[in-house]
Amino acid sequence: MKFYKELSKVYDIVFPKDDKTFKFLCKDLKGNSKVLDLACGTGNYSVALALRGHRVDAIDLGVEMIELAKSKGGLYANFVVGDMTKFKEHFPMERYDLAFCIGNSVVHLKSKEKIEEFIKNIYEALNDEGILVVQIVNYDRIIKYDVKSLPTIDRPEKGVKFVRNYNYKEDEEKVEFQTELIISKNDIEDRFENSVDLIALKKDELLSMFEKSGFKDIEVYGDFGEEEFNETSFSLVMRGFKR
Repeated sequence: MKFYKELSKVYDIVFPKDDKTFKFLCKDLKGNSKVLDLACGTGNYSVALALRGHRVDAIDLGVEMIELAKSKGGLYANFVVGDMTKFKEHFPMERYDLAFCIGNSVVHLKSKEKIEEFIKNIYEALNDEGILVVQIVNYDRIIKYDVKSLPTIDRPEKGVKFVRNYNYKEDEEKVEFQTELIISKNDIEDRFENSVDLIALKKDELLSMFEKSGFKDIEVYGDFGEEEFNETSFSLVMRGFKR
């Protein structure tokens, strides 16, 4: 799709590697661990983890995203193009100490049932004491306050702007995520639009999925800086252990 091809070119400008996120992913992770990055994008966190000595498998549907990821760290992390829900087909014999699916990726699945099945499959692929980290937008906030947009990501020095609007469909329990990527160069402005339905997954629903899958000592935060989660938090970060 044209939109995602253009987004891949500026992905690291729009979503640069965040130190708090990386620190959170490294928390309780022992040396030489086996890591699975689900919906890895351009691979910033996979490469960073690999450079710390971890063995990383990473998967994303975007061909262009994976090409960029390989250009950064193909010698360090194992990047593949594929559906993240079918990671076992790509890495059938692997067991992981950490798996993570961040960037609001899990809500792109077709239903809550598919999300729950995905989380169960991850649990089965973890070693004992293995960790799962999932991060999504706080849909409790979006629904309660009828939030229509997220703050526009504006990088004027790079000529890139990313507009994000929401339309909650109560009868479907989904959010229509409308995005516009604006790229300016030499006084020429190109605009690329996209719309996709996302599952409006609430905190208690995700927590229940973690619990049903067998995760213990589940932690819930409002961001990767471990701020307390509440209904006004912009994000929902959940971490659980296989014990």
